[in-house]
Amino acid sequence: MRDSENIKLLKKTHGAPFVVEGIVDSSALLKYYFDNESNVIQKNTGPKVLKIEKNHVLLKPILQSMQEQLLPFEVRYAHFFDVTDPHIIHNDDEFEFPNSYKAFTIPLSIYGETDDIKLVTFDQYYYGGPAKFFNGEKSIENVYYNAPLTSYENVQGCSDAGIQQNIIDEYLGHLSGSWLQGLTVNKMLDWTIGNVLCFDSLSLHCSSNFKSKKIHRKIGLSIFTVLTNDAVESII
Repeated sequence: MRDSENIKLLKKTHGAPFVVEGIVDSSALLKYYFDNESNVIQKNTGPKVLKIEKNHVLLKPILQSMQEQLLPFEVRYAHFFDVTDPHIIHNDDEFEFPNSYKAFTIPLSIYGETDDIKLVTFDQYYYGGPAKFFNGEKSIENVYYNAPLTSYENVQGCSDAGIQQNIIDEYLGHLSGSWLQGLTVNKMLDWTIGNVLCFDSLSLHCSSNFKSKKIHRKIGLSIFTVLTNDAVESII
């Protein structure tokens, strides 16, 4: 677990999720994915992922634009993801506890009869490393890299306010009800091709249940960032 001083610092960087349009060449990124499909890794949890070098020329326009809007950051890791099942609740962190900052999700392709997908961000945060969240379960296996949390005692910001039932029914049907206990929705960002969806990487988040919207596959790009030393010094 991070120490209290580091958590205080990271809290100062948190902000509302937002969307940036017009800075992504989605066709070029999608071509890169398919051109390098032989290097794709199939996770035991289902998703296919493909690493892209964090200084790759295809990422530069995105990163330059985001640098103008955010605190100074460096890319920690970037990869494509190709999924046929919606991501469950998780955060994006490392066990080494870096100064994790923002995550960028870039939708690249949707396969199905509709395009109704959301990135659902919650008001709650977890500072104890990469995790998936299964409140109320006795035990969980097959979570790949993330640690399974079956209790939310160390999740910050839990509330009894709850989530509106119509949101659960329409977009969160792939999640067990107990997993949502204590959570509240911050924003639901439209998964629009070529947009950059920006959010705090330590906030809890998940995909909407796109399979219920007659969508069977989606491809996107995730970029994870950390604060630079200069950013940390400016906050302190």
